[in-house]
Amino acid sequence: MQKKRLFAVLAVTGTLVLGAAEPPVRKTPMGTAEKIATVRLIAALQPGKAMRDWMTAGAFARWQSAYGMLTGSGGESSMMADFFAQAILFRGTQNAQSGIWMLYNPLQDNAMILQTDNTERIPRIEDFAFLTGSAFRGETLNKNERPQAIVPTKGALDAVLLGNVAATAARFHQEFPEKVEAVTLAKYRKIVSAADAVSANIALRMAMLERFTRPDAKADADKAGEIALLLWKGDAAALQGYFDAPEGSDAVARYAALPARIRSSMLPAVYYKTKEASLLGFSSAAKPDLLILVRLAASGKPFFVFLPMSEEFAAAMQTEKK
Repeated sequence: MQKKRLFAVLAVTGTLVLGAAEPPVRKTPMGTAEKIATVRLIAALQPGKAMRDWMTAGAFARWQSAYGMLTGSGGESSMMADFFAQAILFRGTQNAQSGIWMLYNPLQDNAMILQTDNTERIPRIEDFAFLTGSAFRGETLNKNERPQAIVPTKGALDAVLLGNVAATAARFHQEFPEKVEAVTLAKYRKIVSAADAVSANIALRMAMLERFTRPDAKADADKAGEIALLLWKGDAAALQGYFDAPEGSDAVARYAALPARIRSSMLPAVYYKTKEASLLGFSSAAKPDLLILVRLAASGKPFFVFLPMSEEFAAAMQTEKK
C-alpha cells in the first residue's frame, strides 16, 4: 500500500515522470506546430530553461520579471511544469513574418498566447501574453468565486472543461484568424493583473492537489496508485473488470488501444472530493488533450470516463448540446 500511495504523492508534488513522453524519432523535418509541441514537453521538465532557450532576449526578460520568482535556479518549477504538461496547442494567425499560437491548460484554466518569429529556421517566441482563460474569454468572476475548472462546485467537471476548451478556442480563432498580414498581442499584454491572476489559478490548483497528501485522503491516494498501475499496463480485460463505464461506451477499449508510451506516462492530475464521492483524473504530458476521469463512490466499481479535450471534440459536444 505504501508503494501505491507513493505514486500519487509523487504526482501531486510536481515530480513529473516524462521519460515515456519523449517524442518518437522522426525521419522527416518537423513543422512549426510540432516544434512548439516538442518545446512544450521540454518545458514540462524545465520551464525556465525552455523559455530561456526558446524566447528572444526581450521576451525572456519579461518572462523573468513576471514569473522568475516561481522558477528555481536550475530552471525547475513544479507550478509551471504543471501548466506545460497539460497544455493543448491551438494554431492562430500565420504569415511570412510571424505566427500566433496558444497553449491552453484546461485544468488550470490558464492560457499562454505566443507570437513566433517565422523568418527564422527555428521559430522563437518574440512576444507572449499569459493570462487566465476566464480573462481571455471576457468572463468576470464574482468576488471570491473560484474557477470551476479547478473547483467544480456548480456542475460536472467534464462539462466544465469541454465548455472552457470550446469557448477559449472559439475566442482565440476569432481574435487571431489564420490569414492576417499584421498581428499583435498588445491588447492582452496590457492586462495589468494577468500575472497575479495566472499565479492564483496555479496556486489554487496546487492546493487542491496537495490534499492528496493529507491523512484523510489516504484511501483515495492508495486507490489512485492502484488505478495508475492498471492504466500503465493497459490490459483491456483487467480494465474492463475493474471499472464501470457509461452504458454502450467503448471508453475502456479506446484507452487500452492507446500507444504504450502514452499509457505508461499517465499520472494523477485531478483530485476533488465531495460528501458523495471522490473524483480522480489522470493525464499524460505526451497527450494533454486526453483526460481519464474516475469517480470513486462509497459503493460499486470506480466509474471510468474517457474524455478527449481537443478543440474539435469540445466544439462538437457544445453543438450537440444545443
